[in-house]
Amino acid sequence: MDNHKALEDAVLAIKYADTPVKVEVSSARMRAILKPVIELLNGIPSVVYGFFGLIVVVPLLQDVFGLPVGESGLAGAIVLAIMALPTIITVSQDAMQNCPRSQREASLALGASKWQTIYKVVMPYSISGITSAVVLGIGRAFGETMAVLMVTGNAAVIPLSITDPLRTIPATIAAELGEAPAGGPHYQSLFLLGVVLFFITLIINSSVEYISSKNK
Repeated sequence: MDNHKALEDAVLAIKYADTPVKVEVSSARMRAILKPVIELLNGIPSVVYGFFGLIVVVPLLQDVFGLPVGESGLAGAIVLAIMALPTIITVSQDAMQNCPRSQREASLALGASKWQTIYKVVMPYSISGITSAVVLGIGRAFGETMAVLMVTGNAAVIPLSITDPLRTIPATIAAELGEAPAGGPHYQSLFLLGVVLFFITLIINSSVEYISSKNK
């Protein structure tokens, strides 16, 4: 009985080995719909995301939380998540497709289910690519200006809550750099904000590289 089960699993492994991991958990019709949509979202300009957030996300948050204004840090976070997800999904999928066929076959032949194969074999093998995808998504979120500026309220204050209006570091630089006299204190403060943003990104990238090296 066990040998028969192992043989069935091996047949399944051969059937699914040449396809992306998502093939193992979704139908061909679903893939044909979702993949072009995700790739299309990658190419949409940020101002379109900002406009979407302004007419959909902001009024929704205002109604749900009873806020006087819907422009807030939470609205910015939702829009940034929507913007970053296509990049993360696309790069992660490519990384997971590179998992060797032999490893998937061996896992299924030993009696593992499709989900067990994904979590125990495919994802550990692809962890460096997945972390790179997350870094790319975070990098886009950190550097985003226009979409965030449109939905966060553009308030140059320290927020007390995630539902308060605020202004991000990139948005502050973009909004005020043109009015700051070159070499003056205002200009130097904006330059320092850019340095802070650079070091935040550097710390995140270094942390991910360290985690990836530990998992190899």
